Amino acid sequence: MKEQIGKRLRDLRQRKEFTQKTLAKMAGVDYTYIGKIERGEQLPSLKVLIRFAECLSLPLNRFFMDEATWRLVCLAPADIYKGIQRENLWELLRLLEGAAEEDISLLTEIVRVLKKHREIRVVRKEGLPMVAEPQIGYKRKNK
Repeated sequence: MKEQIGKRLRDLRQRKEFTQKTLAKMAGVDYTYIGKIERGEQLPSLKVLIRFAECLSLPLNRFFMDEATWRLVCLAPADIYKGIQRENLWELLRLLEGAAEEDISLLTEIVRVLKKHREIRVVRKEGLPMVAEPQIGYKRKNK
C-alpha cells in the first residue's frame, strides 16, 4: 500500500509539473516527507492525502484505484474524468483495454466520425446550411 500510494503521488505530482517543494508548500508539509512517501518509506495519513488531492485538483480515489482502472483513467483526458463515473463509459474503457493494438486506430476513427455526425446534426438544428447540402438555386432574370 505504501509503495502504491507513493508511486501514484509521484506520478500525479509530475503530471501537474509540481516539484516536491511546490507540493509540500501547498499542502503544508515538509518536502522531505513527500520524498519519503514517494519512495514508499512513509504511509501518509488520510488527512495529508486529502490535502494532496486538493492541491493536485483530483479526487482522493486516485490514490486507491486498482492498476487496470488507474491505467484507464490516465488515458482519459482530465476534463472528462467526471463523465467517466458513468457505468457505460467505464464498460467502454474496460473493453478498450482488451482491444488489439491495430484496432485502436479504427476505433479512434469511428469515434471521430460519430462526433462529426453529432456536430452536423447540431448545426442542422440551428438552421445553418451545410457545405454538402444543395444550395437554393436562383432564377435568372431575362434581359
